[in-house]
Amino acid sequence: MYFCENEIEIPKESYSRPELLPVGYATDLILGRANCKSKQVAKRIRQLIDESGGNLLWTPAKECRKLQVNLSLVSKQFRKLYQVTMRAYSRQIRMKTAEKLLRDSKRLNVDETARILGYSFTSAFSRSFQNTFGKRPKRYQMQCGNTSHWQTMQGHLEKQDSPLQTWSNSNSG
Repeated sequence: MYFCENEIEIPKESYSRPELLPVGYATDLILGRANCKSKQVAKRIRQLIDESGGNLLWTPAKECRKLQVNLSLVSKQFRKLYQVTMRAYSRQIRMKTAEKLLRDSKRLNVDETARILGYSFTSAFSRSFQNTFGKRPKRYQMQCGNTSHWQTMQGHLEKQDSPLQTWSNSNSG
């Protein structure tokens, strides 16, 4: 036993020196925790991308700020988990959504589809769509055959032509 300045008796056995960790181990421990959290956030971001259909109205940077995680770490984790960058994955999902909208929706035109997906400029959407599918969105939509407006107009024109041709044929002969 020994005495401090205030004459308080402190048994030597009760005091133990804090355990010193090697710098490398401490760094690994800190990075391990950061990687674990960034991995969770990367999974959350993928879920948000999937749920939004790749919409550009939210960003991974905002999500990382909200969850207080470094965007760079999350980006690395995302790429490690899914073998693609967040931006490329978002673009893939956006283009799949665009394809589905253009193929299945009878009332949406290319401009409306671009706006739904968060594009400010239809030209940017069109260029991205062409890079993905090898054809412009309007051509894709027309080839899918679900542009009822065009089909109806063509059918309507044919119906108009028929009576006219019948009338002109009956009057000319």
